[in-house]
Amino acid sequence: MARAVEVSGRLARVYFVLLSSGRPLGVREVQRMAGLSSPSSAKHYLERLVDLGLAERLPEGYVAKMSGSSLMSVYIGLLGSVVPRLVPYAAFSTTLLAVYSLLARPAPDAILLAAVPTALLWLEGVRLLLLARRLVRGAGRESEISRPEHGGP
Repeated sequence: MARAVEVSGRLARVYFVLLSSGRPLGVREVQRMAGLSSPSSAKHYLERLVDLGLAERLPEGYVAKMSGSSLMSVYIGLLGSVVPRLVPYAAFSTTLLAVYSLLARPAPDAILLAAVPTALLWLEGVRLLLLARRLVRGAGRESEISRPEHGGP
């Protein structure tokens, strides 16, 4: 049976704090960085992330874990921020297109052909970035996690 897990609200905020830090964090650090009211609530969310396979408990503290089976794996910690993986790809593609256009002076239709996938990368990257912000705010939801189960054939 496949299990879908939705992470939002404070749980998403704690995950993104771990992801953006790039180093193990203690419970009190997570509490301060995520704006939680107490160390016990930080510990609760950290343990939920460990249970879901999105974090790992090390002797030095907690770290985000990238799981290929999680939808949260589309985000990476980059320069102290959390960004969708598509954003660096879009930046690379844009740079490559600009350099190619300047040096090779291709026909306009060739530039347009290369610009379309680059624009799609940017659109999806920005969409995922906005989704991450909504997840952190909780999107008006009261519960931090729900687990709908889907049966397979």
